[in-house]
Amino acid sequence: MEILIGILALIFLGIIIGLALNIFWLAFALVLYFVPTIIAAYRKHPHTLWIFLINLFFGWSVAGWIIPLLWAFDADKILMDFIEYRKAKNAKDAVIEGEVVKEETENKDC
Repeated sequence: MEILIGILALIFLGIIIGLALNIFWLAFALVLYFVPTIIAAYRKHPHTLWIFLINLFFGWSVAGWIIPLLWAFDADKILMDFIEYRKAKNAKDAVIEGEVVKEETENKDC
C-alpha cells in the first residue's frame, strides 16, 4: 500500500512539474513572439496598435516578425538620420576643383 501511495505521489509530482514547465515555456514563447509590440509600447511608438496587429496576425512568419520589429525601432528614421549625417560629413570634406574644403572652425593664421 505504501509503495502504491509513493508511486501515485511521484506521478502527481511529475504532472505538477510538467504543467509548470509547460506554462513557463508558453509564457516565454508569447513574450518572444510579441517582442516587437513590447518594444513599440515601451518606446511609445505612435503606431503601436498597427505594430501589434501585424505582429499578432503575421508574426508566425519570419518577415511578419522582423518588419514590426524594425518598425518598432523606427528603422526608417534611424536610416534617414544616418544618411543625413553622412551627407553633412561628406559636405564638410567635399572637394571643390581639387581643393579640400575645410571646416570654418579650424585655426586660422592671425
